[in-house]
Amino acid sequence: MISKILIIMSNGGLCYGKTFVGDTDIDYDLVSGFLTAISSIAKEIGGGEIRSLNFRNFNFIYTRDDENLCMFIIVTDIDDSEEVVRDKLELLKTEFIDRFHTQLKNWDCETRKFEVFDEFVEERIFIPPKILLCGEEGVGKTAIMSLFPGETILELDDDLNEIIQKPITLSSLKRINECVLREMDLKELIDNSKIYRSLLDSVDIIILVTNSGASNLGRTQRLFFQLEKKVKKADFYVIANFQDLQNTSYEPGKVQEMFEIQTYGFCAIKREAKEKILEIISEMVRISIVQKIVSKQT
Repeated sequence: MISKILIIMSNGGLCYGKTFVGDTDIDYDLVSGFLTAISSIAKEIGGGEIRSLNFRNFNFIYTRDDENLCMFIIVTDIDDSEEVVRDKLELLKTEFIDRFHTQLKNWDCETRKFEVFDEFVEERIFIPPKILLCGEEGVGKTAIMSLFPGETILELDDDLNEIIQKPITLSSLKRINECVLREMDLKELIDNSKIYRSLLDSVDIIILVTNSGASNLGRTQRLFFQLEKKVKKADFYVIANFQDLQNTSYEPGKVQEMFEIQTYGFCAIKREAKEKILEIISEMVRISIVQKIVSKQT
């Protein structure tokens, strides 16, 4: 996930900085000076232009514009696809140069004029967290998706299999105001994991939805053990649906003991279901995205 964006002038001065996740009190000028110095050293020793710097927890992905006016840097998580981030980096560079070419040629060290670029960065550069909602048929995946009105996006993978997804607005998290929720059948995902390899590698969170009944819990648990081996970075959670069926549904605490992963009780037919699922998803993003990145920075 993209955590920071830096745009540094050729003289080492920072002209634009944006933080999505983590500490906003960072000394951007100090960071830009360090990165500029590293870039200069690389050229001095004949190493050419730096394309990326890999740290233990983060990658710094670089590029420059054709006139060498600016150095563009995106800071990402160590597990993020550099190919995807570099596409975003090229888009960032092109748009920034197109908008501000004249100001950059005659820069007066005033950075406030570039603050209007925030809107473009938030809408086009930031990559919202990806959440995969999966489970067996009849466990309530579609009912959860239907809580969010609006157009459903049908994404086709390389083999033209449909992946149903929706953008979900989050209001309780600082600087992360959207995530992408995708729905898939759990067994289909496992049986065709090679087809869905890119999806499994790119999602941040996988939510296992169960109907909280004994038979479904047993099957979902077995499928979870298979899926877990195929996933590199995503965190797992369980939503124990149908909690209104008290005589047949296991309580969330019991389900959590079975799976040994964080479990949330839920009932998709209750009037407050949408608010509840938004609360659950926000907590998952806070734990798996925000807290992880913050802990890496300290």
